[in-house]
Order: sequence, then structure tokens, then C-alpha cells
Amino acid sequence: MTSNAADMPFGQTRGLLSAVMASCRDAIIAYSLDGQIEAWNRGAEEIYGFSQEEAIGSPAELTTPRDRVGENDRLREAAIQGRSIEHFDTLRTRKSGESFPAAICGFPIRNEREEVVGYATIERDISGRMQAADTLRIALTEAQEANAAKSRFLANASHELRTPMNAIVGMTALALEEDISHELRDYLETIRDSADSMLHLVNDVLDLAKFESDGFELEEVPFDPRELSESAIKVLGTAAHAKGLELVCHVAPDVPTAVIGDPMRLRQVLTNLLGNSIKFTAAGEVVVDVSPVSIEKKRCKLQFSVKDSGIGISDKDQERIFKPFTQVDGATTRRYSGTGLGLTITQHLIDCFGSQLELESQPGVGSRFTFCLTLPLASKPEDTVSRATEKLRGMTVLVVDDNQASRDTLTEQFAAWGMRPAIASSGREAMRLVEKSLDKNSPFDLAVVDALMPGLDGFTVASKIEGDERISTKPIIMASTTDRLEFSRRCAEAGAAAYIQKPISQSQLLSAVVQASGVASLDGPPRKALFDAPTCEKLRVLLVEDTPANRKVAQRVLSKRGHEIEVAVNGREALDLFRKEEFDVVLMDVQMPIMDGYQATEAIREIERSGGRVPTPIIAMTAHSMSGDREKCLRAGMDNYLSKPLDLPKLIRMVESVSENGIKNHAAKPQHVEASKAAAEPESPMAAPAADLDTALKRLRGDRGLLLDMMGFFEQDAPTLLAAVDKNLESGQLAEVERGAHSLKGLASTFDAVAAVSSARDVEQAAHDGRADALPPLVKSLHAEVANLLAFLRDYR
Repeated sequence: MTSNAADMPFGQTRGLLSAVMASCRDAIIAYSLDGQIEAWNRGAEEIYGFSQEEAIGSPAELTTPRDRVGENDRLREAAIQGRSIEHFDTLRTRKSGESFPAAICGFPIRNEREEVVGYATIERDISGRMQAADTLRIALTEAQEANAAKSRFLANASHELRTPMNAIVGMTALALEEDISHELRDYLETIRDSADSMLHLVNDVLDLAKFESDGFELEEVPFDPRELSESAIKVLGTAAHAKGLELVCHVAPDVPTAVIGDPMRLRQVLTNLLGNSIKFTAAGEVVVDVSPVSIEKKRCKLQFSVKDSGIGISDKDQERIFKPFTQVDGATTRRYSGTGLGLTITQHLIDCFGSQLELESQPGVGSRFTFCLTLPLASKPEDTVSRATEKLRGMTVLVVDDNQASRDTLTEQFAAWGMRPAIASSGREAMRLVEKSLDKNSPFDLAVVDALMPGLDGFTVASKIEGDERISTKPIIMASTTDRLEFSRRCAEAGAAAYIQKPISQSQLLSAVVQASGVASLDGPPRKALFDAPTCEKLRVLLVEDTPANRKVAQRVLSKRGHEIEVAVNGREALDLFRKEEFDVVLMDVQMPIMDGYQATEAIREIERSGGRVPTPIIAMTAHSMSGDREKCLRAGMDNYLSKPLDLPKLIRMVESVSENGIKNHAAKPQHVEASKAAAEPESPMAAPAADLDTALKRLRGDRGLLLDMMGFFEQDAPTLLAAVDKNLESGQLAEVERGAHSLKGLASTFDAVAAVSSARDVEQAAHDGRADALPPLVKSLHAEVANLLAFLRDYR
């Protein structure tokens, strides 16, 4: 609404008003200077309900609520002064007595001598706008409530899904500790890897929530890119075989064997991309490629790609597929299933890596997803592969496979081992090469043959070689994606010396070559058993867990370590046992019927306080993984935290650190402790030492000198960083507080210092969120944790 008519001559103003008033749906009302209504258009009739006859001659208060009459005076005074009033929001009253919101502007009316003779208003009913605003506010409130409900759902769903996964992962780990055949071990390792992959997929929705709330962090641990890529592709081998697809993993020989990064998240990216490619490929192949872009002294840049021969993606759809819950179209979703979250999460993860996900695709031809990572180099592990391949150098090997990607990958690997490969793309070509080698009196030392080829298949090729009396030694390795039990039977009938299942990993291929040729040994460092004799005293453990499978896993693991286990299925049973007996450590599930872990822990702490008992370390076990869960456990009085599915080595380490840390509860002592002795005991013993230097040393590949150097850096830098945190907190520079806490977190994580890392993370998060009031106690706690860690490191040195 405007008031540009204010400066027009009277005649023109009247003409303009007549035209506008006849057609305008807003109310246009003219008033005399004494406040009488002189003009009333059709819009005013519709809005207010008064006819023109009823309105004209009435006072301005006809439509003005009693508490708003001062607005009429303001409009009149402005007109007398020759001023217009820009629109303002107010309330007006209809003939029915109903009040409604209105927007009003006013301007003076002049005669032909430019004298102000009255004023006019344009009044608009804004009920619809206000209702829309109210609707928007309600929608916002509902959205916030829905988001809170989503978070609660995610927490509950996380728990319900993780609980059975804990049993699968735990029981598989137990089975792998038994003396079993290589074949059975391969089955179990595939189950374990698949369970890990499934668990990561369960976390997809949680990850999306973390991305949305900026609550996402990457790990920095050593890993082997080859092993990770081969493991990721192997998990999906069954799905590829079911569709008749060739699944190939090509890792260039010069890719470093040890880098530092987040292997779990990288595996998640590869699994998502592979799963997508397999889903949308009806025939052909899916190939993972890992190649170095550059290798420097301290870092390398690796390119990862996943290429398929699937349906492809049009240019217009290439951006849509990265949106949450979206696939190319609804029909695609129904045909291929899936949540539509995979590529969204993959892109978020790659963004977190500091890289970009690039897509090349052509409908009907296929797609290729590519990204590059720059990763620090880690200390190289012992190279058992080079030792094992020394005796393979110079050997001739025939590679027979109708798939070029698979053929090229095998050929490159054999060449990297110093062998001399010859290639054949069919069974008939293979037999021609065999005949040619016999004519030259230089038969192949080894053959790797794809079992399922068109025309002359691998089994027929193997049978022909086996039946040829001119060949004295016949080491043939059969390879196929087919079911292993049926495959092994047919391989034996064909006379194969070994067989491998596609997709083929380097270690799998090397084992088969060793088995078939008998010229090398794969002896490496002995596998560390989960149940090696413990180095600590026998402990009495109270296990509080309501899920039978989870109880069985924890009980079996700790019993095999020689510890004595008492079991309670809920918090109330745990309290009954705790009142009667004393324990060295309590493993406490969080979510249980009757009495949950938080309530049970608080009750245990009260029993200890009232009875003068030494506090018992309590370790939380929870399938929840939302932010704040660990802090909630610690606030309830627990000393440490394990996330389900349980990491069994970590479970053992955390439980047995009770004895190693010298805080073993004295179950044989009298129930009531003398005051003087009680005073000498630590008030709140931790369930774990300030740092896990064994793990830190393993991460540094056993380099104790480097570990000592890192300790020296921490002892030098930590006090300076803490002082800077204090100074910046005092001056209100929260960004600098966040930066200092982040640096301390990184330093402490070198030593697997759980408490110090957690405390630094709390300070970092609070500073990031701008919660200045929450920082003083958190910084105080950080000082204490850093002091504990410094003392621990000094004792170690």
C-alpha cells in the first residue's frame, strides 16, 4: 500500500479515489477533519459488514475498538500536518462485533487550493496472513517436537538393533578362537565382516542425524588400504554372485601398506558405493580400484574408484541422487529397494575427509564414482608377503579368465611378485598356450583358471591338463564366484590343487599359490589369542545383563580368562547380590526391565557410602550410541563406558585394568572398613588407568622410543595449552578455548587416554556451542584429567 496521492491537486485526487474505490478489495475510507466518515467503498462493505448508507456520517470509531481510538487521532493529526502515515498493524471490529487484524495506512486529502480538508485510509484484512504465521509457528513447534521424537526413536532403534548384533559379533569372535579349519575360519571371518558391515549400515541413520547436528568426528588410526578394500568387497561377494556379476578388487602394487585415517568410515564409503553398484547392475562387472596419485615422504594421495556396467544415471538425475531418501525415481525405488540414504551419507563422509565425490555416468553403459584421500603414512608392519614370495620369483603362471578386469588384476599381482604371467581370455586359448609351452619344453609352473567361462570352461581345462601325461606337475588353482561347497567338490574331481572364491584378495591368492606350488611359507607373527593367560589376578565380576546372548558372550570371554562371574538379569537382582557379596568390578547394562543400569548404579553407590565400602568400578555396557550417552553414564556414578556390540579385547582390557591399576576391591576383607583405612582409599577409583599404553605402542608399531618422544611432547605442550585455555576462557574467546581443547584432545588420544580425551571433548563441544556458563567446571575437570595423565606418563617413564 502507498500514499503517493497525498501531493496531487484536489480534483485529480478525487478522480483517482473514485476509480480506485470502485474496484479495490481493500477498504478505502475518507474522513472529515472532525472524524466523520464521508466515503465508504465496496471493499469496506465486504470487510466490515456495514453498508455505505450505514457508514457514511458515522464517527471514525465505528470500526475502531475502544482501546484503539487513539489511532484515529494520530491519523487526523498527521493529515492536518500534511503528513502520510505508512502502514501499521492493528485491530479493527466488524459489524458482527468480531475483532480481526488489519494493516492500515493514511494520507491527507487536499482541495484545489492544496488545503487539507480531510484524510483517507486504506485498510486491509490480514487475518489470512496472521493465520499463516500462526500455522507456521505451529508447524515449527511440531517440527521441533518431531525432531526430538526422531532423536528418541534413533536412540531406541539403535539399542534394539545393536543388541542382537552384539550376540552375532561376540559369538563369531568366540568361534574364531577355536582350533578350526582354514575353510571354516574363512566362513566365520566373512560372517564377522558381514556383521560389522551390517552394524555400520544400522548406523547410517544415526550418522545422518550426527551430520545434521555437526556432531561427527573421524578417527585417526593406522590401517592397510589393500586389506580394507579387499575386506569391503568380500562382504558383498555373495550378493554379486547371486546376480552373476564379476566383482573385482584392484589395488596397485605401489599403494602403501600402512596409512593413518578412519578405516571404519572409509570402509563404509566403499561398502555404500559397492552396494549401490551391485544393486543397479544387472549383468557385467563391478570393479574397485585403488591407485596412488602421489607418494611423498610423510603422506600419500590415493584415488579410490568404484566402476560398474549398470543402468547408468542421466545428467539431470546426477544431483538428485545425493539428496536424502532419494533415488532416481519412485519406480526405481520399488524395483531396487533401499532407503536412499547411502549416497547422501557417502557424500557427507567424503566431505568430512576433505575430498569430493565425482561421478561419471552414461545411461545404459554404467557409472564410475571416484574420490581421492590424502593420508599420512604410518610405520610399515612386518612384510611377510615379500618373504613368502621370494621363492616364487621367475615362476611362469598361466592366467585364464574371460573377464578382462579380473585377468588384468591377477596379471599385475603376479608380476609384482616377480612371476612371469601369460594370459588367456578363454579355455581354448588357454589350451593353445599350454600346447605351445609343451612344444618348447617349458611347461607352466602354475595355472590360475576361472571355473565358469563360456565355451570351454575352467573345469574342462583343468581336466585336460590333469589328463595330459606330458605334464609331470599340475598345480592348478581354480577360481569362481560359485557356492564354495559345490565348487570344492568339482575342483577336486577336476584335479585342482587349490581353489579360491572370487572376489580374490591378495592374501587369499598368495595362500592358494603357496598351497598349490609348495615352494614358500606364509609363516608370520603368531596370531594373538583372545584367551591368552591374563597377567592380572583372578577377579570377581558382577555381570548385569538382561539379554541371554549378550550375557553368554561376556560370561564366556571372562570365564576363559580365569575370572569368576556372578550374573544378574536386572538392576534389582544386582543390588541383592551386591549387598551380600563384594566384587572387583561390575559390568552394568544400561537398559533393563524392573530397574535400569542408571538406577542400579546410584543404588550401589548409596550402599557403598552408607556401609563404608570401597567404591567398586562400574563399567557401563550400552547399545545406545547417541551423543551424551557416555556423559549420562558417568553422571550416574559409572566409571567407564563400553558400546555394544562389545569389542571383546577392549572388554578384557578394561576389566583387567582394575587389577593392573592397583584398585582391586578386597573381597576377602571384612565388610566394614575402619575409618582410618577408608580415608586412605581413593574416594572414586577409576575403572581404567589414565592411558592405555599397550594400545598406543601397537599403534606406533612397537616403537617405544617414539612413544617416549610423544610423552615428552605432551609433558611440554599440555601445561601451555591448559594455560591458554584458562586465559581465553577468562577473556571470553570461546573459539580459542575450542581450539586449545581440540589440541589437547588430539595429544591425549595418542596414549588412548579415554578420560582426558573425553574431558577435552566436553570442553571443545561446550565452547563450540557457545555455552560459556558450562565451561568453568568442565575446564576444571580437564585440568584434573590432564594432571592424572601427566602423573601416569611420568610413572611409566
